[in-house]
Amino acid sequence: MHIASRIIQATPVAPGIAIGRVKLLHGSGFGNVPVTSIDASRVDSELIRFREALELTRKQIQDLRERLKAGLNEHEAGIFDAHLLLVEDRTMVAEIEHNISASLYGAEYAVHLAVEKFSAAFAAVPDEYLQERALDVRDVGARIISNLSEKVPAAPEYDEPRIVVASTLTPSETVAMPRERVLAFAVETGSATSHTAILARSLRIPAVVGMPREILESLTVADRLIVDGFSGKVIVNPDNATLDAYRLKSREAQKIYRQLSAENALKPMTTDGFVVELVANVDADDDYAAVRRAGAMGIGLFRTEFIFMNPGRLPDENEQFEIYKRLLISAGNDLVTIRTLDIGGDKLSSGILRSEERNPFLGLRGIRLCLRERRDIFVTQLRALLRAGVHGNLQIMIPMVSCMDEVLETKAIIADIQKSLTEENIPFAANLPLGVMIETPAAAMIAGALARQSAFFSIGTNDLIQYTLATDRSNERVGHLYRPGHPAVLRMIRETVRAARKNNIPVTVCGQTAEDMTMTPLLIGLGVNELSMSVGAMPLVRRTIRQLAMRECAALAERALECESSEQVLGLSREIIRRCVPELADM
Repeated sequence: MHIASRIIQATPVAPGIAIGRVKLLHGSGFGNVPVTSIDASRVDSELIRFREALELTRKQIQDLRERLKAGLNEHEAGIFDAHLLLVEDRTMVAEIEHNISASLYGAEYAVHLAVEKFSAAFAAVPDEYLQERALDVRDVGARIISNLSEKVPAAPEYDEPRIVVASTLTPSETVAMPRERVLAFAVETGSATSHTAILARSLRIPAVVGMPREILESLTVADRLIVDGFSGKVIVNPDNATLDAYRLKSREAQKIYRQLSAENALKPMTTDGFVVELVANVDADDDYAAVRRAGAMGIGLFRTEFIFMNPGRLPDENEQFEIYKRLLISAGNDLVTIRTLDIGGDKLSSGILRSEERNPFLGLRGIRLCLRERRDIFVTQLRALLRAGVHGNLQIMIPMVSCMDEVLETKAIIADIQKSLTEENIPFAANLPLGVMIETPAAAMIAGALARQSAFFSIGTNDLIQYTLATDRSNERVGHLYRPGHPAVLRMIRETVRAARKNNIPVTVCGQTAEDMTMTPLLIGLGVNELSMSVGAMPLVRRTIRQLAMRECAALAERALECESSEQVLGLSREIIRRCVPELADM
């Protein structure tokens, strides 16, 4: 029996519109791995069995990476580099082998225990990007267990093209699906930074996350859905009028995207001459060619956390130096902004964190951790960055700043490192610009003072909104209070921009707000002249910028700052979007 027609507001992570019946996937996880014990006499043979399964897993991932590289590009194929790192993680392998040799567990259960431990550690990180890596750990674990049992999970069968509905989707499950039979993804967990979301965008499959569990549990294969990857709306069992309207919207969207793909070389400038540079958010495994194809003017945020994913081994100076050097050489003269380590007070690694914290969101995060507890890691990273700086156009920024002392102390450390490198006769960038991330209300309120000690600002809206509104957006109970258009957030941005202008330093906005088209007129009106985002979001934002007028956006910002609610603010912004960019108003 069909459930009643209804509209669900999920989170869009890959654009497009799909209409079709449901395909329910229950995942290939290993939640029911039975506890198995072995005799001490079987330890050696069980270890051999595990190592053979591990080697097979490595080969499968390498083959999958090469196939994906041939079908898409280096950027998407690089997603599986994270899986290879996990397979080669000495700490996780040692944990599994200890579970076999010391605890006398069978290999399957030994893997299960270790994977649960490591995925829980990633899930505890107060950083959305790293939280998503918990799914990668489970993906690799499921593959190892499958190889141990020599049971290849049966591929789901599709009687017709359908919309895949699931609690979670791993990268392996995503790329294994028959593209011609998958219309869209509607998933309970995940975010725009998840590997599945990245793959969905590359495969041009509309996708949303944040589906309510009670809806997932009530759907059947007979139910029809509309998935709107632009707005995040999911319509269950729509009526005929709604179906007709969305079919028309889908045709129009396809037409617009064909046009947008030809606009990458156009300057992102308003009709009255205000230029808003578009720069890219990238990770350690990204291909800079994809950044250049998108028409980006450089890298606004290079996350270095990926380099520290191996819980058992910290990357040394030369290893980091080579990563930064390769990126800078590939970027040529384009500006590359690298964020120093932004791992927080979590259980991610005993190699980084020396104690567990009760409230990691308010604990040793970002620059606090680097200065107070792991200065050794910070010094190593800064040495690598200073050395790499001679190979390109590099600037570095420090995260989670809340007071001036953190900036001054970082500068003193850099000066000491430069002195050491000079004595060691090692080439380095003598005048490396140091910027500050504005992610806390404290930083925004003292932006004037910070600007006098900074080469640039980068407003990290994800955390700034979270801390300003005291709202954890990953908490479904208070997620509705996470509002980018909140007048308090806009005032924080305004004060930051004013301080930057007064001190003649540039200011960038990064985070989800930068690629939210509804926020574009507001950010322009507040004077932001650089936005850092995923390359997939650039076409829509570029078109929006090019059809707005700065003077009108400035007037909008003034009105928005006087509003009493985010609903009023976003209503004003949508009004301008509908009038100036009507073709994108519903996207």
